Amino acid sequence: MYAPAFEAVVPPLLDAFEPDVVVLQLGIDSHRTDPLTHLAWTVQGFTNIVTRLLELSPRVVALGGGGYDLPNVARAWTAAWAAINRVELAAEIPRTCHKELAAHGSRACACGTPPSSYPRTRGSGEDYVMQQVHLIREHIFPIHGL
Repeated sequence: MYAPAFEAVVPPLLDAFEPDVVVLQLGIDSHRTDPLTHLAWTVQGFTNIVTRLLELSPRVVALGGGGYDLPNVARAWTAAWAAINRVELAAEIPRTCHKELAAHGSRACACGTPPSSYPRTRGSGEDYVMQQVHLIREHIFPIHGL
């Protein structure tokens, strides 16, 4: 649900605003395992948005950000660093790192978020997202001549 809303709002606003630099605050509170937000993002979805912002931005300043599931914060920041530096990450974290990861509470051995059995509750969520996109287009776009 996030990617279509992002595409409907962010590229037109960045194009109209013409920033010299974009500050990326790379928090991953949006990850599906984060205990606060319940936004159901994956590391892959986060990386796709970071990559898209890199395409849209003339320059970036990348800052670390929050997240309450520390192993996923580390994986997301690694994925963001890789995107910024155009490095392709392997699907699996090297075996030599598994013991250290386990010592810090990580059970994941993949760079991305594994598939989930979370139920998808898209209907009302999609309606809400589209309402927000509509409100942004109605109230914010005109300020920028869109």
